[in-house]
Amino acid sequence: MADQRPRDLYDVVIIGGGPAGLAAAVYTARQGLTTAVIAGELGGQAQWASQIDNYLGLGLISGGELARHFRDHVDRFDVDTFQGRHADALVPSQGGFEVHSREGLQLNGRAVIIATGRAPSRLAVPGEKELVGRGVSYCATCDAAFFRGQRVAVVGPGESAAEAALQLTTLDADVVLITEQRELRASSALIAGLAAAPRLELHTESHVTSIEGDQQVTAVVLRDGADREVTLPVTGVFIETGSIPAEELTGGLVPVNEAGEIEVDRSLMTRCPGVFAAGDVTDQLGKQVIIAAGDGARAGVAVAKWLQRR
Repeated sequence: MADQRPRDLYDVVIIGGGPAGLAAAVYTARQGLTTAVIAGELGGQAQWASQIDNYLGLGLISGGELARHFRDHVDRFDVDTFQGRHADALVPSQGGFEVHSREGLQLNGRAVIIATGRAPSRLAVPGEKELVGRGVSYCATCDAAFFRGQRVAVVGPGESAAEAALQLTTLDADVVLITEQRELRASSALIAGLAAAPRLELHTESHVTSIEGDQQVTAVVLRDGADREVTLPVTGVFIETGSIPAEELTGGLVPVNEAGEIEVDRSLMTRCPGVFAAGDVTDQLGKQVIIAAGDGARAGVAVAKWLQRR
């Protein structure tokens, strides 16, 4: 798959190159639709995972290897890919929609599938980028099972951090929960659950300054409310600081819920006709690689039927 000169008009433009976006591309291309994929990189968040053991038929596999399988599969079809391009605006046009990237690329499509995933907000501290997939994770649901019985840190201000911390405690992990707030912003039920967890230590008014480790995370360094530097030995760091909102891309064109997820119907169409969404970016249950890929397939089928009806 090589970047190409864009066509004047595609049947469908897919925004995002993770499991949902690439699965959608396979399904739209197989149905004879001219298809473009625009993404920062092909593979998505799946390639950050050190191990994935719940993708049906593949057993235990690294995220990088699974992403390579996805890319190889798409490469068998006539799909125009535009990698290293970051979509930053979706605009209605007379013929459908315009997708603009911050690098100056414009793609025109009769329909659009948004499959940008749950792009995580970064801490932007030393060691974070280098240790992604080697202890640094942005998805407790995906990776918690690999840290059973270990000492790990969870970083975040609210509900997702609290839920991640509780999930890890059920796996007999010793959890260090770190928040910059004076108190955690979570529901009373979650707060009560955390208070009852015997293997959880809470650090409020503290922010992470670096993550240490060579081949694997060994510690997280934070500065506490008294401006003291504290080094905490851990084998994993789960970053649950929220995600980049989809509404920044759509400019209010499609409704999102309170969590910033795009609202879709049973065919994965948004309330804007011709704009579909698939994977972690939607309000559908389950943020998993296999669910995202299934969503992409459903969206690809739904787009084809919608275009046929038109």
